Amino acid sequence: MKWLKQYEENDQFEDTLGGSLNFRIKKFIPESNVTKKYSILTEFFLLLGAQHDDGVTSLYVHNNMDKPLIEEIMMHFDDTKVVFENELPTEIMLRKPNQESLSLIRSTNINPITKDLFGKSNKEYVWRPVKLYKVLPEFMEKYEDAEFDKVLDCLKNTSPSPTTTLSLSSWTLKDSLKENFAIRYLAHKCKNLCLYIDDENNISTIKLEFH
Repeated sequence: MKWLKQYEENDQFEDTLGGSLNFRIKKFIPESNVTKKYSILTEFFLLLGAQHDDGVTSLYVHNNMDKPLIEEIMMHFDDTKVVFENELPTEIMLRKPNQESLSLIRSTNINPITKDLFGKSNKEYVWRPVKLYKVLPEFMEKYEDAEFDKVLDCLKNTSPSPTTTLSLSSWTLKDSLKENFAIRYLAHKCKNLCLYIDDENNISTIKLEFH
């Protein structure tokens, strides 16, 4: 397929804990006056979290949990933990999407990019060796979505490095995939968009390299 090229991993790893001596994990218990709010962020993270049973979504924060993060994301998970270093929040761990929230989201018109990423029925996950391929944007018709720009900004701001990965459960490699709204959007919005593909043409993960 002309729109894919095999790609070599070039990640640089470093210690992100910084030798912290005061490291704690606490269960998130919302204050009584905090309410749930629904947004494109709610939709995206709920459907991402629902891809795999017992999966964990981590969001890295810079010593601050702002109101939209709490109301639009954290409040919609039944098991949320916060990692503190030196008494400041550094990571949010989201597990078990709230079923009421998930049902409500699924009953609405889901954003086309979110729907292409997570909206289809799940396949049972089977680990297989994978190879990494880069999507070549020059073969992709550009797709714009101002609403989803908010999700991309959130991913950039809550990733520990200039890259992040998203697990998938329903993508299979075929040439028609280049018409996918998510691929058309991300191929032009990211520095690199890469796919992890196994020998049976299942795509288990996408990797976003930000500008």
